[in-house]
Amino acid sequence: MFGIGTSEILIILLIALLILGPKEIPKVARTIGRGLRELQRAKDDLSKTIEFEMNEEEYGSHSKKREESNKTQETTEAKSENEETKQV
Repeated sequence: MFGIGTSEILIILLIALLILGPKEIPKVARTIGRGLRELQRAKDDLSKTIEFEMNEEEYGSHSKKREESNKTQETTEAKSENEETKQV
């Protein structure tokens, strides 16, 4: 965890206990927990947005190509029907 060993964590907690006191440590821990939770939510939201945009770009370009292909096919079919009608 951040390259910090158990003894370093204990020293940090002891210093926090001396500076903040036993009444303030739970409040500080709660505040830090809420902050970390908000950062996690923001990270998840950003990841979902990036993934959505990438999928939209990937599938959007495929669907545009598919639509163009369908239009070309419809035009070709219409032309062949016109030619058949002219021949009859």
